[in-house]
Amino acid sequence: MKLLPLRFILVSCFSLGLVLSAGAVAQNSPAPAPKYRTNFVMYDVAKKTTTTLFTIDGEWHAPNWTADGMYIVSDMGNALYRIPVSGASKGKPEKIYASTDMIATNDHAVSWDGKQVADTVIKLPMPAKIRGAADIPNPILVMNLDGSEVRQVHMGWLHGWSPDGKYLVYTGTLQDSASIYRINADGSGEMRMTTAKGSDDGPEYSADGQWVYFCSNRSGKWDAWRMPASGAGPDDKLAEKVTSGADTQDWFPHISPDGKWLYTISYPMDHPDHNYIGDGMKIKLLRLRDGVGAEDVELMTVRTFFGGQGAGNTGGWSMDSKRFAWTEYEKVPAQAK
Repeated sequence: MKLLPLRFILVSCFSLGLVLSAGAVAQNSPAPAPKYRTNFVMYDVAKKTTTTLFTIDGEWHAPNWTADGMYIVSDMGNALYRIPVSGASKGKPEKIYASTDMIATNDHAVSWDGKQVADTVIKLPMPAKIRGAADIPNPILVMNLDGSEVRQVHMGWLHGWSPDGKYLVYTGTLQDSASIYRINADGSGEMRMTTAKGSDDGPEYSADGQWVYFCSNRSGKWDAWRMPASGAGPDDKLAEKVTSGADTQDWFPHISPDGKWLYTISYPMDHPDHNYIGDGMKIKLLRLRDGVGAEDVELMTVRTFFGGQGAGNTGGWSMDSKRFAWTEYEKVPAQAK
């Protein structure tokens, strides 16, 4: 199976932004009308209901709840925002990070204590030739939740924090594959956690800090896996498959803080590289027992929608484990000329 660049989606998602940064803005051209409007959608696990929290023009990605439940952190148009979920300012984005030489991406995550947010950005200018994900300059930034005290700590495609705030986990590319890595929160102490052939992505810690969940195509399709927080061990013998659905490519497993549930952003089988925005995307939910699916229990589809990789590639659980959020798109009608 030919491996496509793991984060090619970022190039396509942000190519418009790059063009605007490099050319259209310099020529004072008007910004194009948004192609999509985004519904921020929430699933209530106990009630088994789906609710639209709010709708905003533009293509928004990867909602992360803050620890106090007051905000959702999301990205759009090369910048990072926090969005109040209640009160008079509900659904009104507050910009917390933007830069003229860095593009904020949908690889962002809020620390478990709610005080910091980390994000992988793309550094401009882009290289003239991009052969794969390894050629994209991708610094990991850490900042306070209000966007202050920004600092670069490493390079890689960030996905999660350890519960104690000591570590960050991310995806790194090496030749034609991608593996999971861990660093200290200050960027020191890099450790490679997986070494198997194929590609791994989307690492996130369980709330007890004992496990790192991730997705991998090592078994022939994308499924959820987990490994001890110390790594998968020699030949990845400690890696354990968590899901095995046959009808979708199951990316980005997000485990609830109470450890009882896991949901995935799942793609149609004919889109294994997640370079896709369209119909047939699914949110799938799995009831866990001892961190894996109970016997004879598989992922259950709770929503089918129009969307893509940015819908929820980093975790959208509330800290009370009662709900999680993702984004869905609506096409904006063409503007009359």
